[in-house]
Amino acid sequence: MLSKTATSQLRYAPLSTSIFSFYNNKGGVGKTTLCQNVACLYAETNPSELVVVIDLCPQSNISQFLLGGGHSGYRANQRLQSQSSRRNIVGFMDWLVGGNSGFTSTPSSYLVQVSRYNPVISQNLHLLAGDTFLESLTLALNFATMNPANVNAWREFVTAIRRLCELELQRSEYSSMKVFIDCNPSFSIYTQMALVSSDFLVVPVMADYSSIEGIKGILMLLYGKYPSAAVRNYAQNVLTFTNQIQSNNLTLPTIFEIPFNSYTSNLGAATAYNAVRSEIIDFGWQQYQSDSSIFAPAATPPTTRNSWKNLYFSDVKDFHTSGKVSASLGIPLHRLPDQSNYTMPDGSPVSLPRGNYEEALRHVQDLVNKI
Repeated sequence: MLSKTATSQLRYAPLSTSIFSFYNNKGGVGKTTLCQNVACLYAETNPSELVVVIDLCPQSNISQFLLGGGHSGYRANQRLQSQSSRRNIVGFMDWLVGGNSGFTSTPSSYLVQVSRYNPVISQNLHLLAGDTFLESLTLALNFATMNPANVNAWREFVTAIRRLCELELQRSEYSSMKVFIDCNPSFSIYTQMALVSSDFLVVPVMADYSSIEGIKGILMLLYGKYPSAAVRNYAQNVLTFTNQIQSNNLTLPTIFEIPFNSYTSNLGAATAYNAVRSEIIDFGWQQYQSDSSIFAPAATPPTTRNSWKNLYFSDVKDFHTSGKVSASLGIPLHRLPDQSNYTMPDGSPVSLPRGNYEEALRHVQDLVNKI
């Protein structure tokens, strides 16, 4: 059931629409920060492609960043939420719940061009903005997917985001698109919608053992990789996400990358970080050896732990002060070198030498180069 094509330079040719979900069912792993910087840099280096960011986290942090950062981005997103058309993720979900889950067209676009709000963002980057009401809509979405008058309801809902993306591409001036989805850690129905519609998973992890548990959770929730025979036998007798995928003959995204976020090279902390990092690499390599089909296929499949690491694992250095400046002002990491002194929203001046974040920027560039 894992038949979607991979897109890295080390992997197969790209699709016209390629969707990447940034997801880990453990929170606090830096997925939003990574997603926004990868999407912004990809858009700037690929101006001939339509780039779309979908905010599927009720906190709407990635929307706040893209729409100007800090208070400015928050106000811009609040204005989108208050419009009668609600041209954002809740507007789309509400339209689906209203009996349109099997749509083949939409009345209008749900995207906004980010550069209209934030001039440092490339013109080809568009946003399906987040909405704080998304979590409140979960109950209605759940009921809608269990519609007894429509046996295809669940399938229609979990594939809706892909159909929306393909329609947005058709109505645009572009011939191909990349979509980056910032997912909520919860495995709610809207998270399932993101994952089923995606081609690839980017699974950020941190320097803690909870991150390994997060990967185990993904393996169990999505791919039915249960930790014991007893759990596997139990799962056969209940309705699970994996069972639903199989019975509906749907495909799942493959794991594209496991970025090790907030990696540090400081001698004092590096030993502890490297111990956890090594265990995550070992675990990932073991999973690949057990079932390589859950990973994005490689043109040259890895045969050693080191070759697996080079393909599917990456380090992303801690952004430190640069991350705070970037998020507060809505400036992507790759645009920070445009100047060395910034003024925070409260008027405080901040000096930001490039050397402080140069390694982090290189790590983000390396990840973008794989897409």
